[in-house]
Amino acid sequence: MHKPLTKGVSWFLLSLIVGVGLDVIQKYLGSNLKSFEITFYRFLFGAISLMPLLGMRWIRHGFSLTQYWHIHIFRGFLLFSGMVLWCYGLTLVPMSTAITLNYSIPLFTLILSIPLLGETVNKDRWLTTCIGFVGIWIVLNPTDINFDSRTLLLIISSFLFALLDVFNKKYVCKESLLNMLFYTALFTCIFSAIPAFSGEIHTPFNNITILIMLGIGANLMFYCLLKAFQYMDASASAPFRYCDFLVSALFGFLFFSEKPTLSTCLGFLIIMPCTCYLAYQENKKN
Repeated sequence: MHKPLTKGVSWFLLSLIVGVGLDVIQKYLGSNLKSFEITFYRFLFGAISLMPLLGMRWIRHGFSLTQYWHIHIFRGFLLFSGMVLWCYGLTLVPMSTAITLNYSIPLFTLILSIPLLGETVNKDRWLTTCIGFVGIWIVLNPTDINFDSRTLLLIISSFLFALLDVFNKKYVCKESLLNMLFYTALFTCIFSAIPAFSGEIHTPFNNITILIMLGIGANLMFYCLLKAFQYMDASASAPFRYCDFLVSALFGFLFFSEKPTLSTCLGFLIIMPCTCYLAYQENKKN
């Protein structure tokens, strides 16, 4: 493996480890805090940790605010909705199951790109997408007597994340990366503030250090991802993306004594090649 690619893969794998670590924190906090509260504090501290960088840019280039408020507000709402459902879903199923269901994002992205981006999809990609959803059905295993219908919230979360990805693809060229990160975190925090502090409020002071780590870790994950893409194409990361299934299974066992179910493993073996093929086709098209 060439040295630049080695660096890219290393940074990318680090981003996956950090991402799964964030899921561990969110799953742990889910036993004490509402998903709205976890989302609020994650993006509050995420926004605060970005303010020094934003201030440095204002000092160098002059004070300025974004011109694309409507984009950031909509992105913040999508991220808020998806994260709340994701945080809640993590408390319902093993981490490896949640991660596997999250692999449905590329499947939804392909479907949404047709009406929203005007893209055309050939028969091979449609067939691959259908097979991928079969894998999702196997993971959900709705015929099982212990099936919890609330698990479907993770599928809705993946749909919202896919919609966010399509929206990013359409508008990312209009805004700087720092603004995309900061204002999205800011509006996600604002959207989650009202439900987070309505009704019973759980004092987070016992978990304040963990919550700060959650906010900083979210930005660290994006930093590692950006560093990875300095050395490798985004499409080249597809084969390594599924290492987070192994990491989530390991972390789930170490921190929560969870074991991947047979249906999760079978579904993963179906979904993984499907989404890899879709990534390959996307790269070939580009």
